[in-house]
Amino acid sequence: MRTENVFYTLIIAPATSSRFYKIVIHHRHLYGMLLIGLILLGVLSTTGVWVMRRAAALMRYARMERENETLRREYFAQLNALHSRLASLEAEAHRMRETAREMGITLDEDEGNAPVSSRSPHANGRSAEATGRGKGGPHELQFFAEEIARVEATVKTLRVRLEHERWRQARTPRGWPVPGGLNDRFGIRRDPFGDGYEFHTGVDVEARYGEPVRATAEGRVVFAAYRGGYGRLVILDHGNGITTFYGHLSRITVRVGQSVKRGHILGRAGSTGRSTGPHVHYEVRVNDRPVNPLRFAGG
Repeated sequence: MRTENVFYTLIIAPATSSRFYKIVIHHRHLYGMLLIGLILLGVLSTTGVWVMRRAAALMRYARMERENETLRREYFAQLNALHSRLASLEAEAHRMRETAREMGITLDEDEGNAPVSSRSPHANGRSAEATGRGKGGPHELQFFAEEIARVEATVKTLRVRLEHERWRQARTPRGWPVPGGLNDRFGIRRDPFGDGYEFHTGVDVEARYGEPVRATAEGRVVFAAYRGGYGRLVILDHGNGITTFYGHLSRITVRVGQSVKRGHILGRAGSTGRSTGPHVHYEVRVNDRPVNPLRFAGG
């Protein structure tokens, strides 16, 4: 039998019937169907693998997008927090300089440098997230961290200097212990008790008998008793070698070792000691050397 005439018979017999069906297929048709089936199976398998890989890639991309969005939000949150901290520090430094300027103090640290806000990547005042794409990164966070450290150091220095200047000004004599005019000034004067001249180590300020005598600066009482020509005398130590004397008092109202503020009542005006009438002998000494109190009259 020739190969071209080979046929295959497919018999189908249902289980519930005695009848059966017979299908005769030429061998070429059978091989063709098998080949087409293999091709379809290959195509379906390849398509399935591609679809699965594509789905996995899309899932990975979606996960990366979510992670990137989370990281981006965290980055901008950190950046905005650093920016706010930096702005707060600069505002504090500005307030300190303004306070110092009002006190007549100059606190120039690194004023030659422009404010950090004008050098920062977000100098236009917008938030970090609103500055556009393709900007920022670890270098920007590092920039803000370094600037914050620098400004914190500057603010700390300014704070220490301002506190020192406040302390110094609070302890620097200013004004007079009583509101009266000057009877006698500092320096060589005619001796009120006889002929000749003498060196007057302070000034005599007019005062009514019993008028409150006030401290001209913050300090500590180092003497409060009777002393020769000074009569009843209070001496305050203000630090930095500065002391003030309040003499001829009729009464003393403070004790040795007591700390007082500017304006604290030390006693009452009188005429004790070497005095011709009620007044306050006011004296300022620097390193125990009398100086003209007029140098401190205006602060």
